[in-house]
Amino acid sequence: MVELAKKVLKNALFNSSSIILRGLGGLIFSIVLARLLHPEFFGVYHLSLSVAFIFLTFTDLGVNRTMVRYVSYALGKGNIILARSFLRYLFKIKFLLTFFPSIALILLSEPLAIYVFHESELILPLGITGIFLFFFSFLDFISAAFESLQEFKYIAIKQLAYEGLKLIIVPPLILLGYSAYGALAGLTMAVILTLLILLIFSLKRHPYLLKGDIIRIEKRKVLRFLGYLTFSTLIAGLFFHHIDAVMLGILMGSEDVGYYRAAFNIVVAFMGLLSATTILFPVFTQLEGDELKNAFKKTFKYMSMFAFPCAFGLAFIANPVIKVVYGEEYLPAVFPFYILCLIIAITPMDFFGILFEAKEKPEYPAVITIIASCANVILNYVFILKFGIVGAAIATVFVRYFAVVTLVFLSKKVLGIFPDIDTVYKPLFSSLIMLIFLFFIPKPITIIEGLIEIVAAAAIYILTMFLIRGINREDVKYLSAILCQEKD
Repeated sequence: MVELAKKVLKNALFNSSSIILRGLGGLIFSIVLARLLHPEFFGVYHLSLSVAFIFLTFTDLGVNRTMVRYVSYALGKGNIILARSFLRYLFKIKFLLTFFPSIALILLSEPLAIYVFHESELILPLGITGIFLFFFSFLDFISAAFESLQEFKYIAIKQLAYEGLKLIIVPPLILLGYSAYGALAGLTMAVILTLLILLIFSLKRHPYLLKGDIIRIEKRKVLRFLGYLTFSTLIAGLFFHHIDAVMLGILMGSEDVGYYRAAFNIVVAFMGLLSATTILFPVFTQLEGDELKNAFKKTFKYMSMFAFPCAFGLAFIANPVIKVVYGEEYLPAVFPFYILCLIIAITPMDFFGILFEAKEKPEYPAVITIIASCANVILNYVFILKFGIVGAAIATVFVRYFAVVTLVFLSKKVLGIFPDIDTVYKPLFSSLIMLIFLFFIPKPITIIEGLIEIVAAAAIYILTMFLIRGINREDVKYLSAILCQEKD
């Protein structure tokens, strides 16, 4: 188990680097855009991207996840020819799925802007995102290929290149007066250049996956798996991940989209730092029985230890965070930010979705996603009309909690895997103690005082965890064995 943990840790270090680059780079990029574009055009930018990512759903439909599942499975068996065969077959499907949605978005940009969102300034941004969509889809596919090979170093390199290129190309275009469409054009250029970099690495590092003979694969089995992921990915992409921003754009306006996305971007950055689903999907694919259960429980425990205090602490400092990061004109984002922070607490439960996919049971998360997505549309409509951007946040949090909690209980019934209750209530209790401590100490006046209080709050949390045995000697020894690379 320790050897497996070392392997996961190595991948986690590279994956964490990628996540930090994406989260930090994305946050910095979002701050720069928010300040350069101001709420209205910042909203135009994000509304256009939200529409693009809905169309992006049609370019994937679960192909990337299917490729990771079967290529990593074949490589785990040492069968390179089988892995190559899976990769080529799924690439053909990917190409066909990518071409048509990209063209459709370009052709539909004018009617969408005028008849759906009633904003003519969206025509050009939506057209540009059609080009962005084409190249971004293939960038995702190649990243997923490296994920199946468990070579997260190259994913980190990709992320470094992408975040750096965005910051180099986009701001000058905005300053030259090209506004939101300049930002989207710059983003497209960054994607194209990053794709070229990753292609060079893939051709140099793994030419054997691209050249050579192939064999017949069980297409029916692959298509069955892909079929369930197609349905769940389609519904999730359309109604789960981006519907809040799109419905805000329709019902409220692009400026409200700007406020909402300002809050959501920070939350997503922290969620990314706490998620390890990318590195664990190929690992869980190759594990069975007690080995899988033990790996899952330990991962869930350690991720929960970080997720709960992060959610509570971030919500506590919502007002100064929004003010410092975006400026006072974005203060309407504070209230949805309070609510959206609750999503961070359930980030570890994302593992249940990949468990079902890793064990070739994608139908369970597919059904849950469909139910949750339908509820999301209804709740967004009702709550946005009643509470505005706060309503969108309430709908998003409620539906996500429903989806993950349902998957938790399905996992116990179908897979026999269920987290220990104390891995939830102990971090929750310790986080509440930390929050009480923060309420009663004086508000910091300077940045130094703020940092000292954050360290003190973290110390209170850790001490409480030790006192209630949320952290014990076994955890310390286990982590030490991994970090020091000791043998069992």
